[in-house]
Amino acid sequence: MAVAVAAALLCCVWYMWASVRVFDDVDAVLFVVPALVVPVSAWLVLVIVAGVKYANWWRWGLLVPGLIITTMVLSEYYVPGRVGWMMSRTEMDRAAISCDSLESGRFGVPYRSETIGDYRFHHIGGGPDGKCTFYLSRYYPGSVSGFMYLPDGTIPISTIDTRYVDLGGYWYYFR
Repeated sequence: MAVAVAAALLCCVWYMWASVRVFDDVDAVLFVVPALVVPVSAWLVLVIVAGVKYANWWRWGLLVPGLIITTMVLSEYYVPGRVGWMMSRTEMDRAAISCDSLESGRFGVPYRSETIGDYRFHHIGGGPDGKCTFYLSRYYPGSVSGFMYLPDGTIPISTIDTRYVDLGGYWYYFR
């Protein structure tokens, strides 16, 4: 049971660390769910055996579902992503004020990546009224996600295609 708990803990910590690095790491789910199959299967067998043989099985038996449920709740409220955001916030504020645009990729010149805080961006673009958009390299070109700075106070509205998460202080995460 201790090995199943340790394996489940390792999977959950790995997923949350991935979300810290990219704010909302949807791709990590594709890897963490199959990785959890083995410890959860072992846990299920051990719970059945322990329920029949041992009276105090529940102490260890509740750890695996507790870890998974805790990870799901923290991810639903973007807690790992917000931790990563807080670690990079100061540098992101400075970059938003200057809003330097990266090369556009025209005329055979590829996009140039830039790292700001803990995030790697493939493109940063400015707009009217001080708007600045930072596109994360992680999901490019399959899907677009990143951060948006809107100092004019406009509030973006989530749609079916794009979801916005308010980060406070004119910042939004979009996917």
